[in-house]
Amino acid sequence: MAINLGRGALSIATNFSVQDVRQLQKRLRAIEPELRTQFMRDIKEIAFVPNKAIQGAIPVSPPLSGFGGLSRVSWGQGKPARSTTIRFRTQSSSKSLNTTLLAIRVNSVATSIADMAGRSGRSIGAGYRGSGFTREFVRRHRDGSTSLVRRRTTASAGRKFIHSLNQETGNSASRFAWKSVERDLPALQSRVRQIVQKYERIANYRMVKG
Repeated sequence: MAINLGRGALSIATNFSVQDVRQLQKRLRAIEPELRTQFMRDIKEIAFVPNKAIQGAIPVSPPLSGFGGLSRVSWGQGKPARSTTIRFRTQSSSKSLNTTLLAIRVNSVATSIADMAGRSGRSIGAGYRGSGFTREFVRRHRDGSTSLVRRRTTASAGRKFIHSLNQETGNSASRFAWKSVERDLPALQSRVRQIVQKYERIANYRMVKG
């Protein structure tokens, strides 16, 4: 198992296949629908503590002045900076048939950028789809009016932005999510495995018992 960190989401990957987990859910539903529901609740409950840790690691104030203002990528606009969602997932990645089962999504665009900027090290300054500009977004002005704007991106500006984030936060990407849960990874992996195995035993026992 491992924790995979993509843009805006932290996922706990497992060594259980997608088909195995989906089949388990079908068996639980056939025995008693509430069993499947409780299985999902128990899996999601594992994320409660790391979710709080992630939220606590995200700064209330913007890490850089550039995150100020009223645009889509401004700090706290659209979604609060610390807004997260715990998701139960039975989806495989493009490289594996294993399912993640559990994901914690960071909902704020600004927080995701501040957390992950520079992680891949590729395409710095390339802009949206290599256009050399940011994706078009709505800028909300203080008088209440709005306008659609794009910003030009350059490699030097991108590297400066990443360097400033690293300096200000004291971390490289991931600056918040991964750093706050890394030490708890073995325990999280163990709990996911235990919950799945617990419900496999329940399903087997109930099916035999009839």
